[in-house]
Amino acid sequence: MSESSEQSPFRLRRPGGDVDPNRIFNVPGVILAIVGSLVAIYVLLAFLPERTALLVEFTAAVSPQRLMLGAERNGGWLSMLSPLIAHMFMHANIPHLFFNSLWLVALGAPIARRMGAEYALKSMRSFYSASLFLTFFLLSGIVGALTFVALHLNETTFLIGASGGVSGLLGGVVRFAFNRTSLLGADYAKFSRLFSRPVVTWSIFVVISNILFGLFSGPLTGGAAIAWEAHLGGYFFGLLTYPFFEYMARGR
Repeated sequence: MSESSEQSPFRLRRPGGDVDPNRIFNVPGVILAIVGSLVAIYVLLAFLPERTALLVEFTAAVSPQRLMLGAERNGGWLSMLSPLIAHMFMHANIPHLFFNSLWLVALGAPIARRMGAEYALKSMRSFYSASLFLTFFLLSGIVGALTFVALHLNETTFLIGASGGVSGLLGGVVRFAFNRTSLLGADYAKFSRLFSRPVVTWSIFVVISNILFGLFSGPLTGGAAIAWEAHLGGYFFGLLTYPFFEYMARGR
């Protein structure tokens, strides 16, 4: 069975001209800004007194039990909902931060380029596209966190890390990664159909590998649990919604 794809109505262009495949190793500024924020927050917490750092992490982490208490018990809607974003900027240790940052760069760069978000400070159009990229990343993390909460209702466990957002980027990449010409800078962007063989096969692999890694990775992570639920929530959000975000970025 051959892969099915549909052609989008816009051409892949950046403010300076056509997409240049020779720039594949350059990192778009919006991604550097996100990674820089992750690193800066980790370093800042490392220099804070231990009790203060733990308090910040506790406040920013997503706790199913705490979220289910409602706005009044959490001191208002802002205190209740802010961890859905804040938890993405907290990391347990250097390997956790390193691998999330590494995958954010690897998966985010092709998406940022396709959305025209490389030159966010040079034009309003690119700034708009970069804002959409950031929105897509954050929403992937939020959906990942809510998936985690839904499967751990009223538990005292805590969730931190940008993995949900990174998994959303993976879902987005899967929608076009099997069209080799679009990866290398074709005139027209193409998306794989949601139920095409490559997308379904890769999604099955993502589900199985995340569940297995989550269940049996304890010895590799020092006993810390892998939030595979957040990974899958973010992945499927990205898989389903990424074409919409790209159309929004290019349609403008």
